[in-house]
Amino acid sequence: MKRAKQLTKKERKAIDPRTQVETGGGHHHHQHIHCTSCGKHLDAVQFTGQATATWVTCDHGSRFASCTGCLEQTRALLAEHDRTGQPVRQASAWH
Repeated sequence: MKRAKQLTKKERKAIDPRTQVETGGGHHHHQHIHCTSCGKHLDAVQFTGQATATWVTCDHGSRFASCTGCLEQTRALLAEHDRTGQPVRQASAWH
């Protein structure tokens, strides 16, 4: 008797609702978002209405979250990332 095909770990993660990211961006899991520059926790509602947070896109097309107060610093970090090709230097996350 032939064994039934099992899903790979990657396939299981793809269909698991706990790992789905609705807001986009490659570095945000479980809708847990932090500012790239200062590391502050950001809620999804902060990106709508009177936005206190925004998404910034690098030249490679990846999206990174930023507080509106940290926008210039985030853009500087992304410019360094675009220029050098190194990963973005992100601040440590805090709540």
